Amino acid sequence: MTFDLPKVEYGSDLDKLFRSVGFVVVQWGYAEQSLDLMAAAIFHFAKGHPLLKRRPKHLEGKVEFLTECFASLPVLRPLQPEADAMLAAFLRIGKVRNDLVHSAIGDFSLKDGAFMFLKIDVLPGASHNFRQVFFVESEWPSLRKELLHLGKESQSLARKVEKALQ
Repeated sequence: MTFDLPKVEYGSDLDKLFRSVGFVVVQWGYAEQSLDLMAAAIFHFAKGHPLLKRRPKHLEGKVEFLTECFASLPVLRPLQPEADAMLAAFLRIGKVRNDLVHSAIGDFSLKDGAFMFLKIDVLPGASHNFRQVFFVESEWPSLRKELLHLGKESQSLARKVEKALQ
């Protein structure tokens, strides 16, 4: 199977960009699924608990919900330090992922070691905010490593949560 991109030369800067952003999307989905698995396990375990009045759908809500669960459910408290570190990484890396996925490329050429994207933020009670987002080539190895680590660690924690709740 081949996923050739029309008019994009293999190995070119643009090809590397498409593959890198694609990796971010796929790896992020893998990692974020673990948050959903943990939330689902907690919902099945702690029926009737006051924390369970809402099912979070967005990243910030999932992080807030899980932070509260690890702090207040005795069975999960031993996992709280690990969870807190992982949830902080989700928020930090999630901002980068969100900027890349919800922006549009501003220039198809690599300039000064970065691709430039344009992002429109909709701020509550304010007008739209336009800003530039840079996908910096030299930062890619670190981001890739962080995403791989987040996927591995979040799946590991999801398994620990499931085991703790049994």
